[in-house]
Amino acid sequence: MKRIVYLLITVAFLGSCSTNKKTTTASKPDPVPPVGITFTEITNYQGFASLQTPYQGEGFSKQEYGGSRNDAGEEVPTSKYLGQHIYQYSDLSTNPFIKGENTTINTALENIKKSSILRPLLKKENVVEQYSDVVIAGKTCKRFLVSSNFSRNDYSCVYYRLGYIIPHHNTTALFYIDQAKSSPITAFEKDVKTLEPVFKYMIETVEFREYKK
Repeated sequence: MKRIVYLLITVAFLGSCSTNKKTTTASKPDPVPPVGITFTEITNYQGFASLQTPYQGEGFSKQEYGGSRNDAGEEVPTSKYLGQHIYQYSDLSTNPFIKGENTTINTALENIKKSSILRPLLKKENVVEQYSDVVIAGKTCKRFLVSSNFSRNDYSCVYYRLGYIIPHHNTTALFYIDQAKSSPITAFEKDVKTLEPVFKYMIETVEFREYKK
């Protein structure tokens, strides 16, 4: 009889420990979109199963024509920030404009420097290059910000490219703004601060699928 009582006490104790362990385990919070910006979910598009795209608010808009189509044949508008296009590539190894192997973020960056994305800007005399590794959603991504100041008479601006290279299995993805311009020069810092949390949210929420080559 005593053995049965001891057994029941032991089972109750272990059950209590298990319950406490479950209740103290914190769930991972969902990504929060930047305030004032409206995102639209795009599904089954290129190598993306799901992609959050900024289409409205804080200078963002969409280009209704000239975009690609998803699996359902629906046109996917291109996102724009202050009139400049924001592009997403799910697999750089399939991109004809970025040559070579792209299986690591560092290798991909070197190829992007040689492509039409960065090469024209890198040729300018007063170019400033910033490259860094940033961890987003558990992935070590490569951030690049290349800029060049321009001033003439009363006009000034900054030409820049801001983007993130994201590792995924044996490939790399790329989110970036192309041919961007801040005018006047003092607007450059604000524009970057607006774009960075947008890219971060897109990387946090993106869902990849196996690219059909």
